[in-house]
Amino acid sequence: MQKRVEEQLFQRLVEISGKENVITSASGIEDYTRDMADYEATPAVVVRPRSEQEVVEIIGLAIESGMPVLPRGAGSSLTGAAVLKGAIMLDMRGMSRVVKVDTVNWYVQVQPGISLEDLNRELKASGFFFPPDPASSYICTVGGAIAEGSGGLRCVRYGTMKDWVVALRVVLPNGKVTRLGEPLAKNRAGYDLVHLMVGSEGTLGVITEAWLKIVPLQSVRTRRFLVTFNDWESTGEVIRRLRSSKILPYLFEFLDRDNIQALNEKLEASFEEAEATLMVDVEEGEEVQLATEIFRDCGARRIILAKDEEEAETFYQARSMAYLAVKSLASGVQVEDVVLPIDRLGEFLKFVKEVASKYGIKIPVNGHAGDGNVHPTILYDKSDEKSRATANLAYEELCRKAIAMGGSVTGEHGVGVQKTRFLREQLYSHEGEEALRLMKEIKKIFDPDGLMNPGKYVEAA
Repeated sequence: MQKRVEEQLFQRLVEISGKENVITSASGIEDYTRDMADYEATPAVVVRPRSEQEVVEIIGLAIESGMPVLPRGAGSSLTGAAVLKGAIMLDMRGMSRVVKVDTVNWYVQVQPGISLEDLNRELKASGFFFPPDPASSYICTVGGAIAEGSGGLRCVRYGTMKDWVVALRVVLPNGKVTRLGEPLAKNRAGYDLVHLMVGSEGTLGVITEAWLKIVPLQSVRTRRFLVTFNDWESTGEVIRRLRSSKILPYLFEFLDRDNIQALNEKLEASFEEAEATLMVDVEEGEEVQLATEIFRDCGARRIILAKDEEEAETFYQARSMAYLAVKSLASGVQVEDVVLPIDRLGEFLKFVKEVASKYGIKIPVNGHAGDGNVHPTILYDKSDEKSRATANLAYEELCRKAIAMGGSVTGEHGVGVQKTRFLREQLYSHEGEEALRLMKEIKKIFDPDGLMNPGKYVEAA
């Protein structure tokens, strides 16, 4: 009986999207069984819709069959949000059209499957760009970045995805289509449901179109520094001093020795392997001089000012490749994403190294100094249960320390299945018990039958 149901489901999906866009073979589905942090689960079937109407019909079929649905972009999630056992998985990358670039109202209307890099390539022809830039911008999609509430290297200056989404078209779990928000500079008509969808991790609906704010290509000339230090206390003081001096960098990143060593090996590069490295963009002129003085006052080991755009881009690409470089060092990785008050960043970075020493493991760390977002990457042997357990203990200590310091367990990666317990701990610790109850009720209102990416995120917290 079950086999007959599966055959009927497959046939109806073929009728909706075409045989070439319905994947059931083990070899075809293999590409959809894990995310970038190697969380694994096997969907029942993968469908590549080409239109919103196809999505509506697939959701209708899911309602009839009771099968869960998971929309997915490039699968660059790091928390298990983009994999689901037994699901109808929607590969949204076939819907990748730029519908409209409005150079007067400064927005782009776009389908969810286009990558951020390709979007910016198209916008450049009109003299505009879309600032959010996750490290995976070269593959991650607009829809995935919205669903994950992604951040990136330019967050310090421009904010995250939530700051750039003004309207959405969404297929809800009941199969109905709605538009949320307006492509306007101001709009106060009703509750802000747009930003309820941003960061919803595929649990409230399927995004089929987005209106995103854009800005003219940067006209201010900036200079990029690469600065090394012997300790994290000095690095933390630089961060504090730059903030106190009212310098707002265009880019403000940090990497530890392990990251630099991994990058040197992977890229065959020769970056200085210091305890701490900062990459900072400031406006040309007075800010360059002031930043240089602060670096020197705080005991910088070496100060490199990129000589041209080519060298500056080399620094940027190295930072973007940091996770992939570090990930290659071990069979298992547990990626953290905590956010701290900026004035306590140096203290937390020192704590990361203490935890690594305590457990005798490697925890390479990088992140966004300008907004307090830290990415410790806990390395372990995937085939060794003891190694896995040790990594988990270290992970728990880092999460609880962040919560205790008034921080958050996630700044841009989201919760997925990785952090449901710590989402709950954070909210309970920070007077958010009632907030969590409301979140669970919202999930029930949108998705009473638990159709969309069930068993994760708020629902499981």
